[in-house]
Amino acid sequence: MHKEKHMTIIILVSLFIVILSSIGCKQENKNKDLVPGAGYNWPNKVRDYWPTTGWRTASMEDHNLDPYRMSLADEFAENDALTRCLLVVKDGYIVFERYYGDENQNSSTNIWSVTKSFTSALVGIAVDRGFISNVDQLMTIYLPEYPGFNNISIKHALTHTTGLNWSEEGINWVRWILSDDWIAEALGRGQAHNPGEVFLYSSANSHFLSWVIYASTGKTPGEFAQENLFAPLGIQFNRLTEIINYPGWDEYKIPLINSWRQDPKGIEIGGFCLYLTGRDMAKFGFLFLNKGKWDGQTIISESWVEESTRDHQTDIYGRYSYGYQWWITLLAGQPGFLASGLGGQIIGIVPSLDLVVVIKYEAEDPQAPGSGTTHDDMHLFELVVRATRQ
Repeated sequence: MHKEKHMTIIILVSLFIVILSSIGCKQENKNKDLVPGAGYNWPNKVRDYWPTTGWRTASMEDHNLDPYRMSLADEFAENDALTRCLLVVKDGYIVFERYYGDENQNSSTNIWSVTKSFTSALVGIAVDRGFISNVDQLMTIYLPEYPGFNNISIKHALTHTTGLNWSEEGINWVRWILSDDWIAEALGRGQAHNPGEVFLYSSANSHFLSWVIYASTGKTPGEFAQENLFAPLGIQFNRLTEIINYPGWDEYKIPLINSWRQDPKGIEIGGFCLYLTGRDMAKFGFLFLNKGKWDGQTIISESWVEESTRDHQTDIYGRYSYGYQWWITLLAGQPGFLASGLGGQIIGIVPSLDLVVVIKYEAEDPQAPGSGTTHDDMHLFELVVRATRQ
């Protein structure tokens, strides 16, 4: 590849970063858990329908959403040229749904690192089904062909505490996505810290989990998800049947429809590039809001939902904790958890309010949100929470 093309890729990939602040953060036990000791105040009600075949809508007033405060959220979203979707599910009904720019209800876009929370859910399903014994098992049990994992466990990958050298940007990141073997390339960076000591956000960690799913179940993450997650929730999914060659970043940006990009070996990428609509993103959030239950079925065990959305790493970037590929924070004083992706893609869940919020921004040319700017994803999320009455 020509030097000029390398530089173009480096510049574009720098925009690809899905980091809320600095890359690494030494985690000390400061007892600053954001989730109360008794856990979230989960909704405890019988649902009068399930949105498997489609969502029902209702008025904001009937579900304790303040129309004036929601108008402030809508205005904030509209004033950001990058906003594409704001969708609010309250008590199981869509009470607010608006699309901006050229997006609409059927737009299937890259949800970037929101994908990580889906991958975590698939690990949980694999544990529930007995394919994985427990998350404290070492990666080498499932991937013995990669001895470089050493003492790294599945849990270390789930919580971004593998201790591996990593950079989520620049030439080293480019080398990773353009390599033939993403696991070998990531492990080849070496160990900077002992596993479990330091939180360091890494898409490689999430992709390790994809390979554990494949090694333990005999099915790729896409196949396993279609059978155990997407189909039960009524989410349309079209698995890629041929490996796509990505000679450069331009090819990587070609939109897909309800699909999931794969690594060079045909395994779906654990950390990014799942393509979904806003309404399908809301279904995934609603599944977690209902602690893994869906229309009489247990899709994911209640214990996995609780374990994956509690504080495993604390004091991150000034306002977050981290679970199993889920961010945890306080919103208007209410504890909630969210899947978060590049450019401001969000699936946010606030159990005490029986609330799911989906936010989508420009995905093909995403820009990192900035606190206090017009492009502030968490501020928009919090505006919706403040509009919600208990």
